[in-house]
Amino acid sequence: MTNQQSVYYFLLSLSLILPSISWSQTRTYEIDRSANDIKIDGQLTEAQWQEAEIATDFTENYPRPGIPSKYESKVRMYYDDNALYVGGEMYDPRPDSVSYTLSQRDDWGNADWFGVFLDPYANNINAFGFSVTAAGVELDALMYTDDGDDSWNAVWRSSVKKQDYGWSFEMKIPFSAVRFPNKPIQEWNINFVRQVRRDRSKSYWNEVNPEVFGEITQSGKMVGMKEVKSPIRLSFTPYVTGYVENSYDYTTQQQTWGQRVTGGLDLKYGLNDAFTLDMTLIPDFGQTTSDKQVLNLGPFEVRFDENRPFFLEGTDLFSIGNVFYSRRIGATPFNYNDAQNSVNDSLSEEITGNPSLAPLINATKVSGRTSSGLGIGVFNSIENRAFATISDPSGNSRRVQTHPLSNYNVFVLSQNLKNNGRLSFLNTNVMREGGSRDANVSVGQTNLFSKDGKYSLGAEMKVSSIFEDEVPEIGHALSINLDRVSGVWRYGFGYSEESDTYDPNDLGFLFNNNSRGYYSYARWNDFSPGKFFLRKWASTSIYYEELYKPKLFSYGGLEFDAVGTFKNFLTVGVNGGVDPFGEVNHFESRRFGNEVRFGSSFSLGGFYSSDYSKKFALDVRTSYKQFVGSNQKAVSLVVSPRVRLFDRLFVILRSNWEFITSDYGYVRQLDDNYADDIILGFRDRVISENSLQMEYIFTNRMGIDVRVRHYWQQVEYFNFNELRRGGELIESNYNPVGADGSSEHNTSYNAFTVDINYRWVFIPGSELRLVYKNNIFNSQNTLIPSYFRNFETLFDQPQLNSLSMKLLVFVDAIYFKRNKPKF
Repeated sequence: MTNQQSVYYFLLSLSLILPSISWSQTRTYEIDRSANDIKIDGQLTEAQWQEAEIATDFTENYPRPGIPSKYESKVRMYYDDNALYVGGEMYDPRPDSVSYTLSQRDDWGNADWFGVFLDPYANNINAFGFSVTAAGVELDALMYTDDGDDSWNAVWRSSVKKQDYGWSFEMKIPFSAVRFPNKPIQEWNINFVRQVRRDRSKSYWNEVNPEVFGEITQSGKMVGMKEVKSPIRLSFTPYVTGYVENSYDYTTQQQTWGQRVTGGLDLKYGLNDAFTLDMTLIPDFGQTTSDKQVLNLGPFEVRFDENRPFFLEGTDLFSIGNVFYSRRIGATPFNYNDAQNSVNDSLSEEITGNPSLAPLINATKVSGRTSSGLGIGVFNSIENRAFATISDPSGNSRRVQTHPLSNYNVFVLSQNLKNNGRLSFLNTNVMREGGSRDANVSVGQTNLFSKDGKYSLGAEMKVSSIFEDEVPEIGHALSINLDRVSGVWRYGFGYSEESDTYDPNDLGFLFNNNSRGYYSYARWNDFSPGKFFLRKWASTSIYYEELYKPKLFSYGGLEFDAVGTFKNFLTVGVNGGVDPFGEVNHFESRRFGNEVRFGSSFSLGGFYSSDYSKKFALDVRTSYKQFVGSNQKAVSLVVSPRVRLFDRLFVILRSNWEFITSDYGYVRQLDDNYADDIILGFRDRVISENSLQMEYIFTNRMGIDVRVRHYWQQVEYFNFNELRRGGELIESNYNPVGADGSSEHNTSYNAFTVDINYRWVFIPGSELRLVYKNNIFNSQNTLIPSYFRNFETLFDQPQLNSLSMKLLVFVDAIYFKRNKPKF
């Protein structure tokens, strides 16, 4: 054993005896320049690597925070005129146990990995993250104080090599991939992180204390970089996509074949060292993952995830205030139902074409942050007009406009303050031609932190303006919260309100306005391993909500959670809650003043999650909710086995069942034949969601991802009541029945989707995608006697089958320079 190893293991032993030792001093790495080229092959054999300073002596973050890592890591860096180079040697006392499991890009999967965080402006607010697994899979992300965005993609290079001592890697990160200040001497915040998958050991070069708020706020320093200039940051990504589709034509009532070819361009341009323009022209999002459609019985619309890459990448500034919901862009045409309303039945007219999505012309965003910490963002998107076609039996046709020319705009300013605080302003605006509805929302927001970083104060004010009539409708929302964000004990309380006229939904998403809420919470964290647990935490919260106007009770109660991870990496948790006063739902009836009342209730649930690093892992989650004094209850069970058949093939099955008994909700509003009252239906519901996700990885740049999902909800009504003002329910003779004698409101809804995605990144930034999609959505009033009987007729229903191939090529303008850098 060498003297250096003796010292290392002495410190390790000492830290095990005295775990309270703090290793929190900020570390510094001094980087050197080298003009010599290297081959990115994962082996640190070139002279500049041997001359570079070594970053080592990592500190463990998990499972035993604050002690020296038992895994030796040696990291070196240097730079030239064009790029930053990072190389590392990852030592392991059991090199045959290193996990080299392959995964898709931007997914660590089940492999060991290393990452570097770069904060060029040293503002502790934003950072660039670059990671590589022992299998050579790359991951990049934008890092924020308490969050991250792994949809961001940069063009860079890496290589890994299996070694007798473990594994090694090399990274080449072009300066064009990051933003940094325009000054002669660069001083960046930086940190290195390593995870060993088999025992979850996670360690950092500069200690990251889990009791302290934020990850990038606990970075070290990099000094010594001089006279580097931001290169021309101009790249084009032209693409062409071909489709062959089999879809249902409702005019001919049969499946028909079609084909189409689309093309477009993505552009990125660095306006200066801090700001980047992103633009997509004639975008095509036909290869995005299918939405998870559900049967919606509630009064509010369903919120879907954003799956389009352009609207996912680098949107941190635009998320301030939570009033920008990008799915509003390129969505259902604004006047989609005008087509049906324009049909002349006396002429036997029918709709022969009605686009379901508004045509998107382009989308542009400019974002960045100055050296003084001022973040500026501008987003703009334009939608074209959309028209439906209406035809009669004589062959005459006419067009009806269903969507006006529309412009969507977001503007944001966000100034960094002391102690990682922030003061922000954001404005969203929607303008539609022809006197259609216009809208505007303004947000003012601040987040302040105490000097020691333990406490935070947040405040927010929003004002919405709807321009549809001569007098605009103005509404507001505001919130304030005070929290302890660091330490073993964390707690906080807050207040929020949304006026009855607040409406951000032209470009945002809000389930309902007209609310006022109060909450408080406390959470206890134990980050130190004990006799049985590696880590555990428990929390409780109290909440109360009422209408903003008039001031009427909605609901209130208490919730609790407790989670622990055992030393064998089995994680278990229990949760529950009590709503002692019941709920008064002011929105279910779809008419204000006719509230729907639910009794007091209690709930209890728990989960079990085994070690994901094993070839077989299992997740189980269950919950039970009972309404006091009634038969109304809800029981759910989720079972999800995860099987890694071998390093290239990974399968996740998930089965989710929910049984809701004696539920009741809105059915319809009666017409004059009955009375001016609301009909509520008592119903039993069965909800099932079963899915298969399978990945087969050929190489670290090529793989197939398969996603199959089947959602089924069956609703059986057994009684109907009239809802009177004040929440009174009285028996009703309303009970429309079908030919089979069952209620016409009974529903059996199926949503079946298949997404198969083959992806080959043939050079960094360029890829070929082959995608197959199958979508079937069907709703009927006839009940299905058992789950598997669904499949007897499901595939006979109208459906979409789509096979598409997309070629996307990354072109960087810097490589057209006479003295172009090597990549």
